[in-house]
Amino acid sequence: MTNREYHADPAISKSDLDQIHRSPLHWQYRKAHPPEQTPALLVGSAVHKMILEPSGFADEFAVAPETDRRTKAGREAYQAFQESAAGKTVITPEIYRLCTDMAEALSHCQTARQLLTGGRAEQSFFWDDAHTGIRCKCRPDYLRDGFCVDYKTTQDASPEAFQKAAYRYRYPVQAYWYLHGLGKNGLSGLDFVFIAQEKEPPYAAAVYYADELFLQLGQQEAAADLETLAKCRSTGIYSGYPEEILPLTPPKFALRDLM
Repeated sequence: MTNREYHADPAISKSDLDQIHRSPLHWQYRKAHPPEQTPALLVGSAVHKMILEPSGFADEFAVAPETDRRTKAGREAYQAFQESAAGKTVITPEIYRLCTDMAEALSHCQTARQLLTGGRAEQSFFWDDAHTGIRCKCRPDYLRDGFCVDYKTTQDASPEAFQKAAYRYRYPVQAYWYLHGLGKNGLSGLDFVFIAQEKEPPYAAAVYYADELFLQLGQQEAAADLETLAKCRSTGIYSGYPEEILPLTPPKFALRDLM
């Protein structure tokens, strides 16, 4: 199954859970109005392809030539390029250099290199949730013996910063969701690991694993999100934020400053 076919399938993914967690109204709107690919998403897709499936990079991406399209020769060269790149995603030479630089830097991280060797990338899995009956899906970045590997680009891959990013972007839900889905497909006993690589030179990388508490938190949040979706489908009501007037309490860090 291609990435496009996977995303077109209506089964519920981790990104769906994130939208439902924000509010069912946000999830419903996004389903009806799929977001367009932003420059940041384009870079992320290209980097993932270069890291996880380098041999297939040229099948999906085409690098635009550095031609002066103000000239006749430049316009003709670019036209020929467009014809040869039909069906592929066009990226700039700058994005391509970023991809190759990040891949080169990651190749020097022995742990990451071993985790991304001897397995298979981008496989799709589906299952039915036992409690709600909702059809679910996941598409791990990379599977190999004993490990489900997820590659993340980040501003800061240090332990303290990545821990904060993990909770901000609900990585516990992702780790649980993928391991649960794989288990439903007969692939159990795997450890979930994140390869975090910074997006700025020197493109430093670190590897983290999801511990038991991390997975328990993910399980709790994923179950709550599915229950919310099941209720919405039953009632036909996809609510937004709470309608009652809510207190606006200072955050904990601000309260510490008052002490």
